[in-house]
Amino acid sequence: MDLTWNVQGEDLFVGVSGKLDTMSAMDLDEKFNDMPDEIRNIYFDLDGLLYIASAGLRVLFWANEYTEDKGGTTILKNVAPDILEILKITGFKDFINIE
Repeated sequence: MDLTWNVQGEDLFVGVSGKLDTMSAMDLDEKFNDMPDEIRNIYFDLDGLLYIASAGLRVLFWANEYTEDKGGTTILKNVAPDILEILKITGFKDFINIE
């Protein structure tokens, strides 16, 4: 997994490419432990994401719950068709913002 992380005020921009498998999802989850408290919105750029495991979906679910609790939003951008299909099948498309 390749990861970019950029905090701008209340917004966090996370770029994820490669594979978001169980191990890399654990790494991303740990990174969220160091996230500043003022973050309200999380924007995931998934350009180049080739694979997402259930552990990766859990990270997205956590991010969505976190931002909702803060009165913000989580947005997924540049979602590949294969990843979008997984989000549809798992029901994520029904509650998470996808652009």
